[in-house]
Amino acid sequence: MRLLIVVLLALLGTLPAHADKVAMVLGNSGYLHANPLPNAANDARDIAARLGEIGFDVHLGLDLTRAQTLALVEDFSKALKPEDVALFYYAGHGVQIGTENYVIPVDADPGDEQGLVDQSVKLQTILRTMELRADRRIVILDACRNNPFAEKLASRGVGETSRGLAKVEAGVGSFIVFSTQPGNVALDGNGRNSPFTTALLAHIGVAGEDIHQMMLRVRADVVAATGQAQVPWENSSLIDEVYLAGAATAPAAEPPAEPAAEPTGEPAAEPQRQALAKLAPAQPETPWYYVSGLDPNGDGFLALRSGTSGDATRLAKMPEGTRLQLLDTQGVWYHVRLEDGREGWAHSRWIACCTGGTARSETVATPAPQSCESLWHDRNAIWAAYGYCFTSARGKAAFGTAGCSRNQAQAQAAMSPADRAEVDRLKAQEAAQGCP
Repeated sequence: MRLLIVVLLALLGTLPAHADKVAMVLGNSGYLHANPLPNAANDARDIAARLGEIGFDVHLGLDLTRAQTLALVEDFSKALKPEDVALFYYAGHGVQIGTENYVIPVDADPGDEQGLVDQSVKLQTILRTMELRADRRIVILDACRNNPFAEKLASRGVGETSRGLAKVEAGVGSFIVFSTQPGNVALDGNGRNSPFTTALLAHIGVAGEDIHQMMLRVRADVVAATGQAQVPWENSSLIDEVYLAGAATAPAAEPPAEPAAEPTGEPAAEPQRQALAKLAPAQPETPWYYVSGLDPNGDGFLALRSGTSGDATRLAKMPEGTRLQLLDTQGVWYHVRLEDGREGWAHSRWIACCTGGTARSETVATPAPQSCESLWHDRNAIWAAYGYCFTSARGKAAFGTAGCSRNQAQAQAAMSPADRAEVDRLKAQEAAQGCP
């Protein structure tokens, strides 16, 4: 049996190291006829290095012309197999023309809109190539900068081009990430990397997180870094979990029990150890708190969030009775850990002590009601997260005016049912407390 295991390990060691994950990484900074993007090439280099560290076979292209870009796409396509995870990352100028998105090579110099189409590479062409060759496809675009030729085309009588990039629909097995929401533009950044790629580099190498979990953390970082001006967005049609850095490592198997020792005539030590253990004080177990008191007519869950506010990224839904452990407190917010190991912040109003384990010796105080200021902030933070611009001095001071719109109906239409319900709940609480 041991010989068979050794032979299998030797055979596995001869397999290509990156046979199941292949990436094409493209970064365009040095545009010949448009404003350069200093960070785009840095972004691509750093992402390529990180992907290589986590087992990807990386095809890297920097400052490529249109012909060079198409050649890189062909090489990338030839390396793919149906069982692979195929990933395409692009940092550089991108533009939406009509309903199509285009990657702009460094040699583009259009005289009109048709020239821009002819001199660019259609994103759908790259995506279609991936769909034909691989069953699982990841597209990550840090490319939603302003159209670098907008002023030039406008001076030639071309109509105004669309802002940002258009939403992309893809077949089953695709996961498409934009560094900001459709119709918005992303920041190139002042440091080595863009805000989006900075966050991506921080989370893309974490083992045990599938790509949806990874993007929750990336989005939270970007929203915080840009003051909510930039909100990464994704469109997923994946039907299974994809772990870019590998799934969580399973616990090591218990070693086989040692054979019983032959009698030696010496007194056994085990009864002595058992007697001493009975005399030692028992160690209390960590108490389990639980979700309690949810409105039966509400959403039916308590949100686990990335921070201590109602607009922090929701990490999980915790239904009535969910068990959790208390790690820390901050005002009316509890830092908790779920049974599956996930951690985050939850409002203490719907958390009670205790189930299982040993109850705390001290009395757990009933959380104080939220202040009017806290209720107002939590309610309007949800509106701000959906791009609503406030007209009052108080709202402007709290949430700013960058990258937002005064179209309240549009913001409400984009709002998730859970967030709309939370807005209504907070508003009702303000009325019940007589808040101004």
